Amino acid sequence: MRLRESILLACLVGCGPEQQQAPPPSAPAAYVVAPVRQPAIAVAAPPPIAAPVAPPTPGGDTLVDQLLSGGGAALKTVLASPETYRFQVLYAIVHEGPKPTIERHAYRVDAEYFFPASSMKMPITLAAYDRLAMLRKPALTRDATLRFGQDVTTTLARETTRALIVSDNTCANRLLSFVGHREVHETLFSLGLASARVHHGFSDNDPIETSPKIDVVVGGNVVDEIPARKSDLVLPPTQATGLAIGTAAIVDGRRVEGPMSFAEKNAMKLRDLQDTLIRIMRPDLLPGTPPDAASKDDLAYVRKTLGTLPSESGLAGFDRNVVADYQLIPFLRGIERVKPRAKIEIHSKVGQAFGFLIGNAYVVDKESGKSFFLIASVYANPDGVMNDDQYAYDTISFPALADVGEVFSRHAFAQ
Repeated sequence: MRLRESILLACLVGCGPEQQQAPPPSAPAAYVVAPVRQPAIAVAAPPPIAAPVAPPTPGGDTLVDQLLSGGGAALKTVLASPETYRFQVLYAIVHEGPKPTIERHAYRVDAEYFFPASSMKMPITLAAYDRLAMLRKPALTRDATLRFGQDVTTTLARETTRALIVSDNTCANRLLSFVGHREVHETLFSLGLASARVHHGFSDNDPIETSPKIDVVVGGNVVDEIPARKSDLVLPPTQATGLAIGTAAIVDGRRVEGPMSFAEKNAMKLRDLQDTLIRIMRPDLLPGTPPDAASKDDLAYVRKTLGTLPSESGLAGFDRNVVADYQLIPFLRGIERVKPRAKIEIHSKVGQAFGFLIGNAYVVDKESGKSFFLIASVYANPDGVMNDDQYAYDTISFPALADVGEVFSRHAFAQ
């Protein structure tokens, strides 16, 4: 059995989501992430599934409760019924020094399932660059010309830019094809991000278990290749409550009564999504965790990409489009109530689908150097019908996450 396969199976058995040591919201306000260790053992049979743990008690963190109470009307609406809106927030203040640490504060973190949507493109990108390094092919770099199958010629850099800055679905699917279904889980699980479940792509129904042959092309000639692959990995169930969502769904143009199951949809815990961003932006804040295989230069490129506003990207349809900035960085409008955008750096990835809106960001005050990580998820679907596109993004979700951005940046920058 291959070493990485052993690591993957060991992780599924020994460090599944139910065994992550993330403190619930009632835990002390400050803590530092504990090291994650994963023994490499071979398991012949399918990994057993441990019983899920009870969800954390909502609220319980005085600081978060106090800050959230200062938000506007949309946020107050969400707070009045947080279970209905599946509202979750994780706030991490960065304390600089000889040994920098983070102080985390939580509100209902991972109390129930939320659909991560395009926020999953960031861990997939991280896995792609780890995979790039592990392949050890001299001609294969992020700027190398790659031919996927017989149809598409591109580079990893191009796909990364569009997948992260403007959340292009097709580009994200190519990154996933490059990594491979089995390999993306091998990589993320080995990094301690054990709640990741990638069941499908982002824009079509193509089976993600199959990756096409990828040619490395130099001067019009094929100089190397990544063989076609078909994953046989069977993922264990998502360990989360509330996987049945809504009261009805539109399926093939018809209304089907009953909740829609998300048991076979993509999933990742809120803390693991935030830890992915921390790994990319500030790995020094996660001492003792397994290192990324990706090169420093490639990780710097991913950081730069995450920090590029759509309006400053030069991409057609997005260049100078400030509205796109707010749509793709939900916290930004609120943060700008505290600091002008010229005085901050923000590295961010959004997720938006099925009525869920997720913001995941690292924010730095350029003048003081103060910084924080912030991730939040909200679900707004007033009629309870999935796939009818009658979600309350504009009236509830975006205003609420703008308020979240404001109240936490106001606190972080005042420290």
